[in-house]
Amino acid sequence: MAPNFFKPYMSTGLHILAWILLGYIQLFYIPLTWNLVLPPIFWLWQTIVLFFMILIFYYNAKIIVPKTIIKDKIGPFLFWALWSIFAMQLVAYLYNTNTDLHNKLALLLGFKKYRNNYFDNYVFSLTLLVLGISTSYAMLQHWQKAAQHKQKLEQDKTMAELAMLKAQINPHFFFNSLNSIYSLTYTNIEDSRSALHTLSRMMRYLLYSTEGERTTLLKEVEFMKDFIALMKLRANKKLTITTDIPEKIHDFQIVPMLLLPLVENAFKHGVNAIDKSEIHISLKQKGADLEFEVENTFFEKTSTTDQGGIGLTNTKRRLHLIYPNKHFMTAGIDQKGKYNVNLQITLEQ
Repeated sequence: MAPNFFKPYMSTGLHILAWILLGYIQLFYIPLTWNLVLPPIFWLWQTIVLFFMILIFYYNAKIIVPKTIIKDKIGPFLFWALWSIFAMQLVAYLYNTNTDLHNKLALLLGFKKYRNNYFDNYVFSLTLLVLGISTSYAMLQHWQKAAQHKQKLEQDKTMAELAMLKAQINPHFFFNSLNSIYSLTYTNIEDSRSALHTLSRMMRYLLYSTEGERTTLLKEVEFMKDFIALMKLRANKKLTITTDIPEKIHDFQIVPMLLLPLVENAFKHGVNAIDKSEIHISLKQKGADLEFEVENTFFEKTSTTDQGGIGLTNTKRRLHLIYPNKHFMTAGIDQKGKYNVNLQITLEQ
């Protein structure tokens, strides 16, 4: 929280520090290194130049660049840059004409006369430097804002897709599960009660634990276990489901509904009503490093990498956005002819 509080002030502080440094070089460092007693008109001129440089910097960065370069209007920007250089040269000429500053400095430095009273190399170089830094600063800010806006749009999109995923699971999955539980009440009352309890626990997780940006790994794994348990109720005898999930989970923060689409994808595309089907789900954990693997039977006619458009594609996009450089994911048909998804991710404490 503290870094966010100080963030707006850090930028202002850096600007003030930069201008103090430039002011020190103009008003103290260069004059003092000359080892000369300089007239008051010199100090006044340096102050005037510093004031105009500050004015040019912020007017260029805040008004000119956003209205010209960012809108691909290079001509008006070049006109402004040339006008700024000319205006500063005019100010330098008028000041020198009224104070004879150049010739006085030339005498102090041991020269007979200042070589050019109509063009000030120092002011010209400083104006170019300030214009260049100001333009670079404005463009950098523009690119940062564009990147942040793009990231915000991606986050909004993934949140919308998460809501779609939840909406997809809610009616379709729960109604089918209720039908399965209803059928189970005729054969095994105790199992039907346990299934209802599992279903209510899943609904509670969807309603209350997936609203924020993070949930816990323990809750996510428990939800996944409940999902698998209810899917087993609906499975036919030709489907074999095996899981390798440790009983003890070291709890870390994780984005909600990150693992479930991979499991749901296996049930959606890896099960056939006629042929034998297999689904194997494995989870391994070593500290903050998590490895999650889902392997299922591959059927040529029904399986695709992501037929529903939400499963693997959504997961990859969310991983890229939320866990950049902290994950590795592969998906495809393995040597055994089965579809395999392997996710390795470093979670946050």
